[in-house]
Amino acid sequence: MTHKFIDMHCDTISELFYKRQDGKPYSLYENDLDIDIKKLQAGGAYVQCFAMFTHLAHYKNAYEHANALADIYLEELEKNKEFIAPVLCKADIDKNEAAGKISALMTLEEGECTEGDPAKLKHFYDRGSRMMNITWNFKNSLGYPNKIDMNNGSVSPDTENGLTEKGKAIVEYMVELGMIVDVSHSSDKSFYDVADIVKGPFIASHSNCRELCGHTRNLTDDMIRVLAEHGGVSGINYCPAFIKTGAERITVDDFADHVLHFFKVGGEDIVGLGTDYDGINSRRLDIRYPSDAPKFWDTLVKRGLTEEQADKVFYKNVKRVFDEILK
Repeated sequence: MTHKFIDMHCDTISELFYKRQDGKPYSLYENDLDIDIKKLQAGGAYVQCFAMFTHLAHYKNAYEHANALADIYLEELEKNKEFIAPVLCKADIDKNEAAGKISALMTLEEGECTEGDPAKLKHFYDRGSRMMNITWNFKNSLGYPNKIDMNNGSVSPDTENGLTEKGKAIVEYMVELGMIVDVSHSSDKSFYDVADIVKGPFIASHSNCRELCGHTRNLTDDMIRVLAEHGGVSGINYCPAFIKTGAERITVDDFADHVLHFFKVGGEDIVGLGTDYDGINSRRLDIRYPSDAPKFWDTLVKRGLTEEQADKVFYKNVKRVFDEILK
């Protein structure tokens, strides 16, 4: 039995972009990537967030690259409009569901696509984006990520460098527009800077528990408590390196361990899904595709969650945040 879900993060649009560069015009409807419409339908997708991701070491003009990705996203939604439709306001989610369609929400992964310019942020808002994270793994004009050596992969928290003045202004403008502020990939200091600015909910779209897996892409227990105090939510990231250190295979129970820790520290309203499909090595996962999502829901119930609590993880917590922020 399927159970509807909201996934706050995937990199499928970037993969479609790369395939086109290689002369392979992949379709969002059906492909051999982690995510396509058929797999989303089979898993019970309610809302799928699609990231427009820019790797600054590969694309120096993040504004242009994010627009190129948005072109593909909008083109694929138009081609497949009988199955999937965009979310521009909170009413669209229920409207799309009533029409038998999956909802798609455009997000921006790498705040440098705005170049710190509110007009460029508004440009992406007008194109349909309703969520943005501040940084990826590089310092940009908005702020700092945690320290990651891109050569050897070593990581360490950055508790001193946070949002720049431009970054603070962009976050304030996001709140004004009704855009969701995403702190995944941000430095520890940036997290607290966002918490100081945003009075209501913000999110960590694809971050797990640092107490269970020490990678700095995950949240400390104190961050989880702060996020909960704001009414925010963090999405379980399926990336093996953020779930369990050194594991060859990531089981559904490993995912459930993080959910239970979120519940223990921040309560049952703090956690959702942020799979990172098409940005991770999903071949090592028991939940290989969105069509495998029911395994996760069933495991949560077997581990002691009520069906209502499992539904909170799968969609209700994120839907509550969307309803509060989106206009």
